[in-house]
Amino acid sequence: MTSRELQEFCRLFNEEKFFEAHEVLELLWRKTSDQNRDFYHGLIQIAAAFVHIQKSTPQGAHELFQKASVYLQKYPAVYENFPLQKLMQETKKFLNQTKSGRTAFPKIQFKL
Repeated sequence: MTSRELQEFCRLFNEEKFFEAHEVLELLWRKTSDQNRDFYHGLIQIAAAFVHIQKSTPQGAHELFQKASVYLQKYPAVYENFPLQKLMQETKKFLNQTKSGRTAFPKIQFKL
C-alpha cells in the first residue's frame, strides 16, 4: 500500500476537502490491480459521499456510502494501520444525523 497517498487522503479528508481527497486516491486506484483496489475504491466512494453532503444532495451521499460498504466489507477493522471500521461507523452515524440537522464531519486518525 502506498502510505503517501493515503496520508494525503486523510489530511484532505480531515480538512473537509473531500473532492480533493477523492482525487488523490483515484489515480492510485486506477493503476492498482492487487487486493488494495477495492479498499481504495471504497474510500473514494466515502469521500464522494461527503461531496454530496457539501452539495446538499444527501440521497447521493447515502447511495455512495452503501456502495462503499460493499467494497470495504471484506477488509478488517484496521487495515494497514487505517481505522476502517471507525471511519465506517462515524460516516454511518453522520449520515443518520444529517436527517435531523447538521453535525460535524468525522475525522480520520491515521498513523503509520
